[in-house]
Amino acid sequence: MNLQERFQSLMTSYETSEDIIEDLWSKIHQFYSKKERAYHNLNHLQELFKYHDLYKEQLSSPDIVSFSIFYHDIIYDIWKKDNEEKSAEVALIELQKIDLPYLFYKEIENQILATKTHQAASLDGKFMVDFDLSILGQSNKIYTDYTQKIRKEYRLIPSILYKKGRKKVLEHFLAKENIYSTVPFKNLYEKQARENLANELKTL
Repeated sequence: MNLQERFQSLMTSYETSEDIIEDLWSKIHQFYSKKERAYHNLNHLQELFKYHDLYKEQLSSPDIVSFSIFYHDIIYDIWKKDNEEKSAEVALIELQKIDLPYLFYKEIENQILATKTHQAASLDGKFMVDFDLSILGQSNKIYTDYTQKIRKEYRLIPSILYKKGRKKVLEHFLAKENIYSTVPFKNLYEKQARENLANELKTL
């Protein structure tokens, strides 16, 4: 199932207007397809949904997590530090066009904001964060490709400043007691993630 089909399938439970669904999808596609996005693009969403499908049975509300995935990086500006807040804001504005249960809105907002702090209160939120951080625990080849894509997104930033900022990010994760919050992700990716981060840190 491609992303558009997935989005349409998700929406049909809450909205009957094909025009509204198409309008909502169009905005998501537009933002995630921007040419400056080397990593935070539609492929990134596909990766998160791969994990969503794998752990769907452990989620209290798979639909809420789906909405959070679709909108969590809709705003991505390398010059700003409030991308998650802005993404959550866009999600709430856009999703008020359809008939969602009231409690969905707060949890979607919480899950999107959790991808900034890497801390979540609910189990679904923890899974959402771990889905987003799953790239850190992949093979060396995949991780290296990811770091190159991130650098490409920050290509306008001088190398000395980029390295300084990247070092801070890596040290933040390595200082955490656990990078991942859920048992499956700790077991699968914690060790490899720490190796990847430490190896990258040595290159800076």
